[in-house]
Amino acid sequence: MKFKLFILFFTFSIVRILATGQQPDRIIINNKEYNLLNTPLERYFKDHPDDHPIYGSKSIRKKDGKEETIFIGSTSNYRGYIATFKIENNTLSVIDIKIQNVNSEEHEYISVFKKTLGDRKIDLNYSGILVIPIGRMLKAADFGYASLYDKYHLLTIQQDNVVKEKELNKDDFMRFKVRQFVDYKKTEDYKTEVKNYFKDWNTSKEWDLLRKNTRRMSKKEIARLKKQYECPPDEDYIDNYLFVVLNLDFVITDY
Repeated sequence: MKFKLFILFFTFSIVRILATGQQPDRIIINNKEYNLLNTPLERYFKDHPDDHPIYGSKSIRKKDGKEETIFIGSTSNYRGYIATFKIENNTLSVIDIKIQNVNSEEHEYISVFKKTLGDRKIDLNYSGILVIPIGRMLKAADFGYASLYDKYHLLTIQQDNVVKEKELNKDDFMRFKVRQFVDYKKTEDYKTEVKNYFKDWNTSKEWDLLRKNTRRMSKKEIARLKKQYECPPDEDYIDNYLFVVLNLDFVITDY
């Protein structure tokens, strides 16, 4: 499986499939700003939903007596915001959050950090491995953060504190990603993702084969569609899919 995943990661980086590339968060280290191939705030917002700049209580405004969410959707930014982090004194902190301006024709990003978080100190309680591309891009991928670079800077964070960091070339980085996925397969999160995958697959099968959705199709087209759903996906197929689309920063693996 390791070899299959290693090859597939490289292949997916070349063929550019699945979904739209995502606008990255930013991180400042030693006064230099980098792209960040993780989203550390997502787990924080899961525990503190009212602080979310799009869906939280402070992002709601009144219009004609009704509440409406201020949000501009974008396939290149599913989370709806861009956060900026900083490493200072070996500690990770968030220093800015921006969303698109709904009152601007250009829809440029504006800071909502003060509005959503105020002046209070935010403890992210983040533990995971941050991935920062520091080399040149070798292959661009139009989905997630799967573009391939020739060098990466990795930081292991425990409760917002940097406990390890190291630079990796692309080959060492790929080997690290495979080891990380192997560790992920031992978790309950993996079992949940597999269950959800099968649930979504069965839902898609039922929907696609409904009479109302096939009545305009030819017998040949219907037969082809049924053949696609003849056998459920096997473990290798699901693993390859999850390997590419999931952000496994919370799986702390040695590198």
